[in-house]
Amino acid sequence: MASFAFDPGDDGLQKFVEYLNATENTPVRILVDVIEEDFRKETVPHLGAKDRKAVLNRLMERHYRKSVDFYYHRVIGRETAGRRDDNLLVGVLTNPDILQPWMKAIEDAQTAVVGIWSLPLISEKLVKKIARDDKNVLLVSQQVPSNLRQSYFKNGEFQSSRSAVVNLEDTPLGEYISDEVEQTIRFLANQRFIGFDEKLSVHVICRDADIEKIQQFCEDSPLRTYIYHSLNKLQQEFGCTDVTEDYSNGLYSFICNKQIIPKGHYGPVSLFRYFYQHLVSKAMYASSLILLIASILVMLSYISDAQIMEAETDIINKQTVVMENSYTKELEKLEPRLEKTEAMKSSVLLNNKIIKSRVISPQNFMVDISRLFTLSGMNDTQITEIDWQHTQTNELNERPGQTRQAVNYGSTDVIKQRAVVRGFIRISDSSLKDTVNKINSIVAAFENHKMVEQVEITKMPIDTRSKNSLENESGTRVEESTATDSEKGRFELRLIMKGRQA
Repeated sequence: MASFAFDPGDDGLQKFVEYLNATENTPVRILVDVIEEDFRKETVPHLGAKDRKAVLNRLMERHYRKSVDFYYHRVIGRETAGRRDDNLLVGVLTNPDILQPWMKAIEDAQTAVVGIWSLPLISEKLVKKIARDDKNVLLVSQQVPSNLRQSYFKNGEFQSSRSAVVNLEDTPLGEYISDEVEQTIRFLANQRFIGFDEKLSVHVICRDADIEKIQQFCEDSPLRTYIYHSLNKLQQEFGCTDVTEDYSNGLYSFICNKQIIPKGHYGPVSLFRYFYQHLVSKAMYASSLILLIASILVMLSYISDAQIMEAETDIINKQTVVMENSYTKELEKLEPRLEKTEAMKSSVLLNNKIIKSRVISPQNFMVDISRLFTLSGMNDTQITEIDWQHTQTNELNERPGQTRQAVNYGSTDVIKQRAVVRGFIRISDSSLKDTVNKINSIVAAFENHKMVEQVEITKMPIDTRSKNSLENESGTRVEESTATDSEKGRFELRLIMKGRQA
């Protein structure tokens, strides 16, 4: 991992701008270690997160007007008496203006800022690894040659921190650390972080070459124990083997970069807008990849299903061909039987039709004719001749017996009766008008019968032509004929008649 240092002056800021413009624009995490960082404890009423935030904003405006967007807080406990107020640890960048030129350069380069982390607060991750069994820990580290950071932890949780300027030209490093540690212990005791008789473990992170020099000035006592950690070994334990810096700045930067949840300690929301845009673009890119993969999987599934269906279709087609061949062979075997079956079916139908038509006979016809003449009041009528036969047509004028037409019992046409009825009426005792009325009564009786379909008079009992001088019944003389009633009163009817049903 490459590391670059820039002086806090104008020349360093210009080099920082050139560095931003020359490097790939990727999201960055900012780790601050400044003297203008104050840590204090505040007591506020026990409130919800939103109301607690409002109370802290008022406190910041009262004490640190410029630092409203650059403070951090967390609940570290509650009072045991009274209202049981919340105890808060509050960290504040008291002079955020020193960051503004650097933040403006980052914003002008449109670099996405993930968050701003405090080095003392993030060092809690380091203490939990190297001094987790110690109750009171004072962590001493040197991020740059001119700075010495001392952070106090109780039961692994951050409590307070001090930063001091180091001038190694006048004083050896060991002596300087020894003096600063004593001052910090007095400060912690005065602030009641520790008691005057509590034991303190001082963990010093330094280069291998500085351990022996520091040990010459920092001696153990009943109330304090010095523990030294080689920077190189710590870097190897944390996995940051690519760091080549002589001081612990690279180690802390590595720990900051490994934060799983990218939520920093300081900074306004507007500072992180490019990072939010970066997250949205990443999310959209990931969503598009997921959709692409899903569509490919669905497509492969459809292709697989199509291939399976195609294979099944081929199998079904082959089975269909086999079944059709088997059906054809079986049908060929059954064809002789089917022919006999058709003949048997025709025979059954013919037999049924013959049974239904067996009552259509001349005898029954004569009975029906006799009833008709009787009902019409023609007791003086005599039938001399009847021509009768079966028919399946409606031809009325065709005389029965003129053509020999066989009845097709296999046809669906209804079998009927066609007949010609001849006879005479005794008109010697009747007038001409009575004779005509009698013939009309016979025709009406036939027409009104439900079994008669058609009826027609082909010959009347009297001749109405002009050469026969016919007169009415009022005294007009009618030329009497010497013919008998059997000649003069002759008539002829043709009719189509239904048959009785069995």
